[in-house]
Amino acid sequence: MPANNKIAIIVIRSEGLEVARKLRQACPSWDLWAPEASGIEQGEKAYNSKFKDWLNENFQNYEGFVCIMAAGIVVRALSTMIPDKRTGPGVVVCDEFGRHAISLLGGHEGGANELAHEVASKTGSVPTITTGTESMKNYILGVGCRKNADYGSLKGLVLEVLKIAKVSPDRIRIITTIDLKEKEPCILELSDEFAWPLLIFSKNEINATKIQVPPSSFVEENIGVPGVCEPTALMASHFGELIVPKTTANGCAVALVQEPEITGRRP
Repeated sequence: MPANNKIAIIVIRSEGLEVARKLRQACPSWDLWAPEASGIEQGEKAYNSKFKDWLNENFQNYEGFVCIMAAGIVVRALSTMIPDKRTGPGVVVCDEFGRHAISLLGGHEGGANELAHEVASKTGSVPTITTGTESMKNYILGVGCRKNADYGSLKGLVLEVLKIAKVSPDRIRIITTIDLKEKEPCILELSDEFAWPLLIFSKNEINATKIQVPPSSFVEENIGVPGVCEPTALMASHFGELIVPKTTANGCAVALVQEPEITGRRP
């Protein structure tokens, strides 16, 4: 895995900038690269070479790439520089209309599967994952907690919810929460122990979806959203089925959502 953990969004035509800018607005730490002549804005980066040359020069400078262009262009560019799958960055391809986010290279080791899901959650596209083991992971855990909640309490609640649903921990694809809780020690420990990637949503993203969940007066008053664990899990799953509604214990909250089949996902 490259030392630099930044993500590069890159377009080759101005038509891809709308999706690229939407994605960068949601992930401002990511770099956005576009051709010098495409009308870049402040904070964006310009390149004046061919895409293949740019990719060759920057391939080890980023942990992941989101290429907003035709998949064939990326495949041809990668043909002479594909590294060992355990050391190379992850590559995701997204079309210029923002309809699909394809994990193209480095699905597991390079983090492309996780990156594809994150791109999809931020742009409303459909994640396309082709690795066999990943396709079996079709459950999302939404989590929330009070400040400095006990890890044992959170872990115990998660395992109880999975037991109720008769779902094995290895069927969990990701866990989700709100950005105000992204550094909570118990949530980070849960992610680390089970190797579940943590996907974060902002308050504005949760409210913008207008997901209908039983509101929590405490959460609304203190955070400004109707809920955390249910809305974030539903959003990450492309509005799947709520298998276990919000379940609480000892200052922790957990909800379990099953992802729909690709054909049943919202556009």
